[in-house]
Amino acid sequence: MSTQITKEILCPGCGASVSTAMWPGISADEDPSLRERALSETLFDWFCPECGYSARFLYPCLYSDRTHGFMVYLLPEGSPQEPVELGDELASLADVKKRIVSTGLELREKILIFEKNLDDRAVELVKYAIADVLQAQTGAKILEGYFRMVDHEQNRIGFSYLLENTDRLLHRTTSLEVYDKSLEVARSFAPADSSGFFRMGSAEAANCMKAYTSAPRESESEKA
Repeated sequence: MSTQITKEILCPGCGASVSTAMWPGISADEDPSLRERALSETLFDWFCPECGYSARFLYPCLYSDRTHGFMVYLLPEGSPQEPVELGDELASLADVKKRIVSTGLELREKILIFEKNLDDRAVELVKYAIADVLQAQTGAKILEGYFRMVDHEQNRIGFSYLLENTDRLLHRTTSLEVYDKSLEVARSFAPADSSGFFRMGSAEAANCMKAYTSAPRESESEKA
């Protein structure tokens, strides 16, 4: 069941006290409208009826989806709440994927990935590899990258990237064979789903790739 609370928020524009509905717990199975708001990135939009001031207001929020077997804990940067405590409480849910994100965009991305029954650890590895190639090709710093689509019939998985000094998104796709190979790497070098809540983003993908490339390889004679 989704959990709704109401708090008084002081408007930074005019100082008015605005009664604001917040959702610290969201069940996508029971409240599909909240799922739609998360995907449209309007879930955390805040508006002052007195002066018209608007802003993105993030707060700790646990998003769960029983149908697809995942939970995503939105923990904004600077939040005093500790994710470790949440992981301990839900440690018994070993068969449920549990992730921590910091932004509404990251929450949206995880929802899209898990609803497509993809492994986000492998997706992050593919995204990281494409970003590395894209940065080498353009010479521009990659500011953001997000999962965009998967098409099993066309054998493609795609991402969108935002480069420094531009507001135009670049779209790139690759074959699902790359995803399959990344899945093998993720299963050996990325955190396991039984680890509880953990982050799996670009930094974690970089660490995973570093561990993979540093691992000893069998020689042909050893394989034989």
